Amino acid sequence: MNVKKLCYLVVLTTILFVQEQVLTFIPSVQFTFFLIILYGATVGIGYGSIIVLIHVLLDNLYMSSFTIFTIFPMLIGYEITLICGYLFKNKSEWVIAASSALCAIIYAALFIPINVFVYNIDPIAYIIADIPFDIVLVCCNVLCVIILYKPMFKLLDDKFNVTHSLTYRSWELLGQDT
Repeated sequence: MNVKKLCYLVVLTTILFVQEQVLTFIPSVQFTFFLIILYGATVGIGYGSIIVLIHVLLDNLYMSSFTIFTIFPMLIGYEITLICGYLFKNKSEWVIAASSALCAIIYAALFIPINVFVYNIDPIAYIIADIPFDIVLVCCNVLCVIILYKPMFKLLDDKFNVTHSLTYRSWELLGQDT
């Protein structure tokens, strides 16, 4: 990995982390899923996984929730989102928006077993209480993808050349660049 790639990863990770912290005062409104889908489409799964891992660790450290009960569902949910971004990058924004909505629902569902079994919360009460937040999260994801996906993809692809710079020979993620 060269300095240019490292700088791209740092900037993209910083954008992901800062936007989530800035928007924490509005429950479930965030650009996190949109950005992870965009990163999956532009930088690929290898580099995107590095961004996701750093984001999850920083987020949990900053929010004082650094436990296996929050880290693993977040990692799994965000990795699924990253993979969807990579797989659907050449599809229409409506397909990407639908996958984003599904990823948000899966992400929220990953926390149900933990809250039920570890924290001993009634599952029906938890699901009912979580429905409004899930609806907001899904709507925010779908709107972000429909409105922002194409221009942001074009910006990352054309202006910063991230797509070509980071995904070229990405199978050599840990090897030497030639």
